[in-house]
Amino acid sequence: MNNIIRNSFVARFFASIFAMLSLAYSQSIFGKFVAAFKRSLDNSKTRERIVAFFTASPKTVFSKFYGLFRRFNSSVTNFGKRLRPASESSIFMKICRSFSASKLVEQSVVLSSVKKFGMKKILIGAFALYLPLDWLIRDIFKLEAVASIWDEAFLVFCFAYIIFRIASSKKEVKPRITPVDAPVLLFLAVGIFLVGVVSPKFGVAIAGYRAVCQFMLWFFVLTRLIEDESDFKVLYFAICAMAVAIAVHGIYQYIVKAPIPETWVAKTEVGVRTRVYSIIGSPNIMGALLVMTAPMVAACAYYAKSMKKKVLMWILTGLLCIATLFTFSRGAWFGLTVAVVVFSLLVDRRLIVAAILGIIAIIICVPEISNRIAFLFTDDFQVANNSGGRGQRWEKGLELWSEHKTFGFGLGRFGGAIAMQNQDVETLYYFYMDNYYLKTLVEMGLVGLISYIWLLLQNILWTLRWLFTTKKDRFSYLACGIFAGLIGVLAHSYFENIFEVPYMNAYFWGLSAAIMFLGFIRPKKNKTKNDEENNTEEA
Repeated sequence: MNNIIRNSFVARFFASIFAMLSLAYSQSIFGKFVAAFKRSLDNSKTRERIVAFFTASPKTVFSKFYGLFRRFNSSVTNFGKRLRPASESSIFMKICRSFSASKLVEQSVVLSSVKKFGMKKILIGAFALYLPLDWLIRDIFKLEAVASIWDEAFLVFCFAYIIFRIASSKKEVKPRITPVDAPVLLFLAVGIFLVGVVSPKFGVAIAGYRAVCQFMLWFFVLTRLIEDESDFKVLYFAICAMAVAIAVHGIYQYIVKAPIPETWVAKTEVGVRTRVYSIIGSPNIMGALLVMTAPMVAACAYYAKSMKKKVLMWILTGLLCIATLFTFSRGAWFGLTVAVVVFSLLVDRRLIVAAILGIIAIIICVPEISNRIAFLFTDDFQVANNSGGRGQRWEKGLELWSEHKTFGFGLGRFGGAIAMQNQDVETLYYFYMDNYYLKTLVEMGLVGLISYIWLLLQNILWTLRWLFTTKKDRFSYLACGIFAGLIGVLAHSYFENIFEVPYMNAYFWGLSAAIMFLGFIRPKKNKTKNDEENNTEEA
């Protein structure tokens, strides 16, 4: 099969194109300049400092923070040891053991799955399916009472389960601390501080804090739920499968011309017949989800061993990219471009050439997309942008921030969903900021934005440090896919309030936790045995 594909006309045609482009680049003035610059950089002091910076190792094991959690885990474990003899002989535990061995459990799909796969993997899989679960609860079954509390209850249950596992362990559980824990906690603390400093209406401030910070707690949950590579794969591949289903549904919507509100397209804009939104309800947020997951699916092509699976993964990646195009979200297109560049630089630089050729082909062959891009450079767009569009919104946001520079206008008070629900200042005209960083600046001031940017930078830098210093294995490709997707979402967030959506916020920090697991928590025995295990394991 491999030889057939390599010797096919299509493969040889693209190989010849890549060879011609590579030769043209190496002989061009720009290519020669880059080569000379690289030779100069390789022997420079600047390179030494850059390498030293990106190869810095985390000191979390020696921190007081690590010691605090080690004492906590030890106390919980010791408490569990003292409680275990009484609990094992209790009536409750006898009932639980009898129930576990009963025919009811064996005949139930849900209960038998929990028994077979274990609660830990069930919880990880449920988190990966956060979006479809939320959709089922809210839109299909319309369980309004459950919809308002299910995500908080799920989060609390996961924390309780983690503590239960620590307490039931027969030996001391080592703290699962990463270099990003402290920046996350710092931002959470800054949020609490700002609630105390700027909260004309305390209930609104608490709601705003919850919208911003609650879903970051999934970072701590996932770094403790993911204990081995099989757990990681459950999270990774379940999210990829969910994203593929969303993309296929979106393409179907485009084919059948799903109806959309008139406000989704400017009146003077032509050629856009529909914008896909799947079960999400918003083409912009659907675009953000696909931007996050498209590099993850592409990474599966490098993770897979057989050529059939590699080809399948590239086809599925193409479906996600096509569905992103059909959202007609220019912010998502920008985010996807950034994600492709990052993934290409980390994994395979030849993809940049393929992406450029693909973009040129799309612009030439799909008038709807080229017209939507060209609309950015028209007078009609400038008029729309400055009269109710992002330009006017950003200008108003900056005006409001200029009056509250240090601590902001207050969490939940302007630019986001909580502010739109409450609108507690009668003299203000409320709207979505459509820029998550500007929304953070307005609500939390310079203090909040600086701490948030610091958190994101620490997340990015520690990921790069691990990728640059570790020996590459198949899981490194998956980590690169996650990282590229997260960077794409951060780029898209400049044009949308992406993290206002609970599952997008949760997915971002859950996947960040997955990278931290691979880089800083994964047991060393797994790292040393990766190659041996992967040789006997199918992708």
